Amino acid sequence: MRGFKSMKTAYATIKGFELMRMFKKGQLDIWKLGQGLTGEIWLIERQFDIYRT
Repeated sequence: MRGFKSMKTAYATIKGFELMRMFKKGQLDIWKLGQGLTGEIWLIERQFDIYRT
């Protein structure tokens, strides 16, 4: 079976593609706000609406 099983997985996949494309093009000025792994985690949490408790 091809395609996505739910809209949630389709949305997450497309957001991931967009984020990787932004990395490649160097369009992430917000990336400079955080250093190293902490900045990467913060960016992905914000992009995918994931918040740690």
